[in-house]
Amino acid sequence: MERRHITFIFLAASLLLMFNMLNNRNEQPEKPAPEDQEIAEVDQDAPNPEDDGKAQPDDADPPADKPVEKDKVKHNRKFVSLGSVAADGGYRMLVTLDSKGASVHRVELSNPNYLSYEHDDDGGYLGNLAIDETNGQGVVIHVVGPGTPAAEAVAKSGDTKGGLKPGDKIISVNGELTGTIEDLRAAMKKTRAGQEIEIEVSRPSSGDGEAAAKQLTFTVKLRKHPVEVIKPEHTVLPSIDGGLPKTVNHPPAFLTTLAKVGSLSARSGLSEIKGLPSLIDSNWKTTQVSDNEVHFELTLFPSDLTQLGDNRKLRIVKKYRLDKVTDEMKDSEGFEIHYDLELHNESDDSLSVAYRQLGPTGLPLEGWWYAHKINRGWGSAGIRDVTWESKDGSQFTMFTVYQMVEQQENASKKGSDPQTPLYALGQDIETKYSGVDAQYFNCTMILDDAGSDPTIDLAKGTCGPIGPIDPIYKPRTDCTFTLESRAYPMAAGQTVTQKFNIFAGPKKEDVLAQYGLEDVEYYGWFGFVSKPLLWILHTLYGILGNYGLAIIVLTLMVRGAMHPISRKQAKNMQIQQALAPEIKRISEQYKDDAEGRLKAQQELFKKHNFNPVGGCLMMFIQLPIFLGLYRGLAVDFELRQAPLIPGISWCSNLAAPDQLWYWGDIMPSFITLPGSMFSLGPYLNILPLVTVVLFLVQQKMFMPPPQDEQQAMQQKMMTFMMIFMGVIFFKVPAGLCIYFITSSIWGIIERKMLPKPKNVPVVIEAKPESIKQPRVRQSKRKK
Repeated sequence: MERRHITFIFLAASLLLMFNMLNNRNEQPEKPAPEDQEIAEVDQDAPNPEDDGKAQPDDADPPADKPVEKDKVKHNRKFVSLGSVAADGGYRMLVTLDSKGASVHRVELSNPNYLSYEHDDDGGYLGNLAIDETNGQGVVIHVVGPGTPAAEAVAKSGDTKGGLKPGDKIISVNGELTGTIEDLRAAMKKTRAGQEIEIEVSRPSSGDGEAAAKQLTFTVKLRKHPVEVIKPEHTVLPSIDGGLPKTVNHPPAFLTTLAKVGSLSARSGLSEIKGLPSLIDSNWKTTQVSDNEVHFELTLFPSDLTQLGDNRKLRIVKKYRLDKVTDEMKDSEGFEIHYDLELHNESDDSLSVAYRQLGPTGLPLEGWWYAHKINRGWGSAGIRDVTWESKDGSQFTMFTVYQMVEQQENASKKGSDPQTPLYALGQDIETKYSGVDAQYFNCTMILDDAGSDPTIDLAKGTCGPIGPIDPIYKPRTDCTFTLESRAYPMAAGQTVTQKFNIFAGPKKEDVLAQYGLEDVEYYGWFGFVSKPLLWILHTLYGILGNYGLAIIVLTLMVRGAMHPISRKQAKNMQIQQALAPEIKRISEQYKDDAEGRLKAQQELFKKHNFNPVGGCLMMFIQLPIFLGLYRGLAVDFELRQAPLIPGISWCSNLAAPDQLWYWGDIMPSFITLPGSMFSLGPYLNILPLVTVVLFLVQQKMFMPPPQDEQQAMQQKMMTFMMIFMGVIFFKVPAGLCIYFITSSIWGIIERKMLPKPKNVPVVIEAKPESIKQPRVRQSKRKK
């Protein structure tokens, strides 16, 4: 019995093993789909060393049970450029585009007056080359923008034309080897604007292998770095438990995702529909139509959309175009990128689609430690804030980075996705534009109704931090917005288009007005005073050629116009000083009689034509002019990069503190970093100190001498408050300090020129019987 059981089990196991072997022999190994292959993030035209002439998955026949998708190929990462950064290149900007996500990699303005303050320690400007490390033996160039010093480099060998080119591998800079990106950056930090340097590169030739590459040496004349309205950005998070710091790259600008496709939908923010190829991480097919137009294309094939049924196909096209500057264009034109988003339903059936559009990222951090932007509502404006306006112009909102960071922190505590924008823009309200606003530059997506399908206009969106909260200073956190379209039912073969104009330029009044963005610039409650004063300032600059002199002359004009009021105020203060002894005598005489003291003081003031509230009244009359000029000088774009003394680095930017000496390396962080009550910034500024000294001199001249200990203590407190105000004013723009200094000197001269009033003893007439006389005075009368 036992032997039969053993024989049966053995035969059954043998039959099962033979069946499995026969079944495996008949099955064919499944070939991986092309989208499962890893693609190196290099130039599309660069050769792949792993090819070796073998057929790649793109060349293989598709499985028999899947539709033929002959156009479904992978594309390597590629960078392309539009426009030029040269001042005479015919464009307002140089735009670098990235095929990964069909995104905007960088936007640099070509005006030589719009130079960057964020690269002062990076050496001279060679050009942003989208560099990438290559085996530790050089740095590969992926793009060379027209008008950059790299494009204008001159080869030392006469048979080579043109400058540096994509695919070149930088070997050395001025003889210093550059095996890694860090090596290249260290070598470039030793250079300066205006310097000529030598760059050695290895250029691939038509042959195969590294041996066929040519070694070339170029001479390059460096320039100052242009302003980057959009740039790649990352945040370095501090180490945890002694580990290495973590670098987090922020998403690039103007990514596009699908919010809904048929019955499929994605979560909020940059979340994508599960199961579909990523529009963010995929490299789109790139076509450079011309020097000023580039198209990106990505197709979702039936195999991608199997969840929606058979024969579904959706093609997405993103088009970027720049306008070339012509003689007929105004100086305020040409600061926009024309961006078209097209959805092509190439299915046999209708398909409902909604998309999300990400806004700009990486705007300039210029002025982050002294920024003077103000918010229209309560609270302070940040370094980079989101602005939004409804299509009918009835609603304008600024979402400050302070608000968004606080909302982000609260959401993180609740376990929400930290990368999800949180603040709601205009839910179910048609959008006119949404943008990100910095201190002196702005980038805004403006909906263009011309050529767009009006039924898919963007009606809602959110905004919030796009990367981690900045660990150094929270208001520096990068933020942006997402706009979402309504789900639009497209018939088979139908195409819908959404057009945008992406403004990327300076916050100059005429430029903002050209694009309907006047509300972005805000001068505060007294803007009606700021604007005419700035117009006078710019007119004076046109005559004098120096904004420092123009501010001095404008101040003299304002103080001259206010002279009758200020002279009366100064004379009033003089009389108060002269009457101080008599006021003290009356106070002592009527110590216990408030009514009698008031009556005697009124008679004294009337006799000497003195108004005790006259000084305050004059101050309130001057307040709108003072605040209007203050706001105008603090936010005026024209003062940016305007030097007080041309050719001297000190006070070379009247829109910023004068920055006499950098002390950031020796002073504690609570002094150098903003956020603290004692924050002074990373520079020693001399003009605010001069301003405070003149304030104290004026206070000493106008303040009557103390008549008792209480008045002496009050005056000491006022002196302390004046010094404290100096701490607050330590980071004001240098142009504003020049205004304060000029105004204070005018006030001192004005006071010195007034004749001193005679302090004649006042004889008090007989008091009315209703006033009770002090006993001390009665006893003296009896004697």
